[in-house]
Amino acid sequence: RPPAPPPPGAPTARILFLTDLHWDRQYVPGSAAACPDPLCCRGALRDGPGAAGFWGTYSKCDLPLHTIDALLAQLPNATSHASNGTGNGTSGFAAAYWTGDIPAHDVWQQSRGDQLRALRTVTALLRARLGGLRVFPAVGNHEATPVNAFPPPYVRGNRSAAWLYDAMAEAWQDWLPPAALHTLRTGGFYTAQVWPGLRLVSLNMNFCSQANFWLLINATDPAGQLQWLMGVLADAERDGEKVHIIGHIPPAHCLRSWSWNYYRIVNRFEGTIAAQFFGHTHLDEFELFYDEETLSRPVSIAFVAPSVTTYINLNPG
Repeated sequence: RPPAPPPPGAPTARILFLTDLHWDRQYVPGSAAACPDPLCCRGALRDGPGAAGFWGTYSKCDLPLHTIDALLAQLPNATSHASNGTGNGTSGFAAAYWTGDIPAHDVWQQSRGDQLRALRTVTALLRARLGGLRVFPAVGNHEATPVNAFPPPYVRGNRSAAWLYDAMAEAWQDWLPPAALHTLRTGGFYTAQVWPGLRLVSLNMNFCSQANFWLLINATDPAGQLQWLMGVLADAERDGEKVHIIGHIPPAHCLRSWSWNYYRIVNRFEGTIAAQFFGHTHLDEFELFYDEETLSRPVSIAFVAPSVTTYINLNPG
């Protein structure tokens, strides 16, 4: 059934939306901002124009950690590192949605250790700066190594993504309930209540990615995630909850076999899904979903947030 607008005077809340931070631990202020590699602003210092700036650079460059820290420090919920964690995080934002891509773009030289260091370092920074603010993360395509390689959950052993999902569950256990941590460990997706009446679903959009070669095995619903999503939405509809869906890759960038089914799910639950939030493109965009019968009535919107990183030649979003 179509959604009903909220009544006049209905309560509102502010949500912090972060995506595509891309921390480069090898960023060097004063290094070459132009280089033949896919990622610059690292290595030896250089004199004259064309050097990397202290906070970042308009080029093929990601960000140093102190820039990400400075951004978080400006937020209404931010706590000082000297506060010993006493900030209660109750002013400003009511919750945070963090839709992935933590490591830098040096994908040709990343190891599992590098990815886990980025995950733990940036997670710790968010926890320190945002105090008690609850953060709901999603898995980005750059979290894995090789980049974009996310095998389905039935792949076991060293080829599986368990090394990443287990580390995420450990890093994010203070933010997510046990049931959410269970499905996170299984397939990188979960659901949790934001507050009474509002439920969040975090999708692992790597299971729809055109760049995930594991989907050559099954591109329709390789992790059973869409089937699981329908169950979550049906329960929310029954219980009178609204749902926010977050993920990294926007649905319009997915394989058609996956996105076609996702589109049908959004149509079916248009009265339950209040909004969708994605990243990945590094640009400030939105996607509209229309009814299947006439393609003339909007039924849902997906907000695509700009990146925090400047990669490539962008203002931090």
